[in-house]
Amino acid sequence: MYWSAWMNLRSLDLNLLPVLEAVYAERSLTRASETLHITQPAVSNALARLRAHFEDPLFVREGRGVKPTAMAEALMPTVRDALDRLRAGLEPRSAFEASRSTRVFNISARDAGAYMIAPSLAHYLQHEAPGVRIAWSQLNRGAISGELASGRLDLAVDVPGIRGTDLEREPLMTTPYVCVVADNHPLARRELAMEDFVGLRHIVVSSRREGRSYVEEVARSQGHRITPIMRLPHYMPALEIVRQTDLALTVPASLVPTHGLIRLDLPDVFPALDSELYWRRENSEDPALTWLRGLIRKIVTEIDPGLQS
Repeated sequence: MYWSAWMNLRSLDLNLLPVLEAVYAERSLTRASETLHITQPAVSNALARLRAHFEDPLFVREGRGVKPTAMAEALMPTVRDALDRLRAGLEPRSAFEASRSTRVFNISARDAGAYMIAPSLAHYLQHEAPGVRIAWSQLNRGAISGELASGRLDLAVDVPGIRGTDLEREPLMTTPYVCVVADNHPLARRELAMEDFVGLRHIVVSSRREGRSYVEEVARSQGHRITPIMRLPHYMPALEIVRQTDLALTVPASLVPTHGLIRLDLPDVFPALDSELYWRRENSEDPALTWLRGLIRKIVTEIDPGLQS
């Protein structure tokens, strides 16, 4: 197996892979040549060699550009992953220049965490590090430690308690929750007692397919039972459902839109939830990840100083 893989690599000039990536991204040989800062004949020659190696056209004409074949579509996830890892691995660790970096960072975060951090992070990158790319995902908590250890994940934003002997962590933010209902809901603009809250028709958001949500768990700890009418993995569609129905949603306060929904304070038994920032201990001195962790902390403070743990 290893001999076969080595022979395949020997027969393929790895310098051709950025050409495959550029043509796939640009859907044009001309634009790919501009991106790579090489001539169009050089792109055509590289593509011809790739076609010979894979025994497939890879791209076919479509209008004024090209479109990938099924073979090219199948190749691209592996090619991109390999190139991203190579770029990250070859970037000097002694110094990190955000403005010149083309590094790809992989971050796992819950729906609410990504919603709060990603827009401001994109704004900073646009002005300070335009070549840096972020790949967001939402991993199961049980997979985070292994993904960080393998290097497939750089950072994770999640609840405290994720275990791993080679993990580092730091408190990131404390998120208060509120209950939202439509502006014509019978309990809108009323103080919400625990009995009122339990009696609502609930929609809950959870990344897990099974198990009790935050709302159900807290209610259970107080001797109550809540059976949600609907369960979703993301807050944005849940908020829209609340706007159009009599359902109630418990949501991070920072996600509530300023118009169209009524915000109700939760009973005191509902605590704010803490989040931590996780990374692999081996990467603690990585200048690039140190820069990114600092930027995320700065963003959380700017969003709301009260969120900072």
